Amino acid sequence: MVDIQFFGHSFFKIGFPKGNILIDPYINSDCKEPNFKRLISCSASKKDLKDISIILVTHEHFDHFDKALVKDISIRENACVVAHEEILQELALPKHLGHAITMNQTMMLRDTKITATPAHHPNSFYPLGFLISQNGASVYHAGDTDLLDDFSSVKPDIAILPIGGEYTMDCVDAIRAVKTMKPKFAVPMHYNTFKMIQQDPKEFQQKIEQSVLKTKVVIMKPGEKKKFKI
Repeated sequence: MVDIQFFGHSFFKIGFPKGNILIDPYINSDCKEPNFKRLISCSASKKDLKDISIILVTHEHFDHFDKALVKDISIRENACVVAHEEILQELALPKHLGHAITMNQTMMLRDTKITATPAHHPNSFYPLGFLISQNGASVYHAGDTDLLDDFSSVKPDIAILPIGGEYTMDCVDAIRAVKTMKPKFAVPMHYNTFKMIQQDPKEFQQKIEQSVLKTKVVIMKPGEKKKFKI
């Protein structure tokens, strides 16, 4: 059993039996660029961000890496931060809390297996996805990425995929990704936060349901928490 809570955009909490993992924390919406005016605010409350064991950051963009929030949670919760070395340098964390990772590297940390997977996001200096597993259950968070041939080697129980287009896969390419990975569950993310990535997740859901795929699409509202039986 895996608990997943969605806080909007690409921000998730993954609840495994041996610890909670945050991915791409993003609450601060102070970006001055009009195109990045947030249409849906973050739904995370302070109580949602307690008992955190690990924080994963896919890349350096503000909408995936709320620097002050990550540092605050890490120090308060004694949570390890796993990210590229350049991101860790921006946080200036105690040495035991920062864990640098590179593409295709795997580490065991707090009873959790973490693999950094390739992502194609040209605007970022070193984008990653993460395949995380514990107690035989695996969750893949793709980060910001286009469709990749590398998806053929990613076989998660739960795939969390961007569908917004513009900077990532759109619904069509996300469906292709699902056809390649064949996860038990697919959760859409990175849509409707900003004007340029508006998408209807039901289109993603309906096209997969109408296909021969056995994958179940789970659309989550910001703040919603669901249990996934693996």
